[in-house]
Amino acid sequence: MITINDIKAAYIPLKNNEHQHSMESYMKNNFPFLGIKKSVTAPVMRELFKQGLPVTKEGVKTLVDDCFLEREREYHYIGMVILNKKEKLFNVTDLDYIEGLLTTHSWWDSVDTIAPNIVGSIVLRERNIGEQKMREWNRSDNFWLQRASLLHQLKYKDKMNETLLTEFILNTKDDKVFFIRKAIGWVLREYSKTNAVFVKDFISSNKLSPLSEREALKWLTRTQKIDSN
Repeated sequence: MITINDIKAAYIPLKNNEHQHSMESYMKNNFPFLGIKKSVTAPVMRELFKQGLPVTKEGVKTLVDDCFLEREREYHYIGMVILNKKEKLFNVTDLDYIEGLLTTHSWWDSVDTIAPNIVGSIVLRERNIGEQKMREWNRSDNFWLQRASLLHQLKYKDKMNETLLTEFILNTKDDKVFFIRKAIGWVLREYSKTNAVFVKDFISSNKLSPLSEREALKWLTRTQKIDSN
């Protein structure tokens, strides 16, 4: 079974100073990087995972926490991959734990990985309790948790709870934070591929920020252009 020391032993020799600076710049210098690109870490992760991942929830939490305790962003990324691979071990009682991950080293790349892939899967299995937790996040003072609440249904398609989506967007649509406005547009755009009528009606009935509306209509506008050609 792999440990954080195994991960570090595999990653440290791959450190690339040239890529490090460009990756840190892309992430607005919020985190230090080793400078290992995804195309390099992907095969390394596959080899590491052959050693075996923890089989218990507590074991997974320990390894993921070890990854998040490291400074460099690449360790956070592999921690999220491990969590995603083992998300079936988790349920709604673990949403407080996942909230801790979302609010540690917070940035769009971690929130956008954890919310739709891990939180979304957990909530879908236990919607009554899970959706109440999402309401808490949506009303939070932490805009990363608000973004996570908006994006947890991103991949739901015909399983979308439109009432909940409407509630969450109306609660946040006047927020000035770029990441909230972008998330509103993104989740509506994705859902427009499943229910275009709902998205069109929602936008016509509710005043969204120009950014949210533009993002929400991107797919519909593109398909309309294709149809007209």
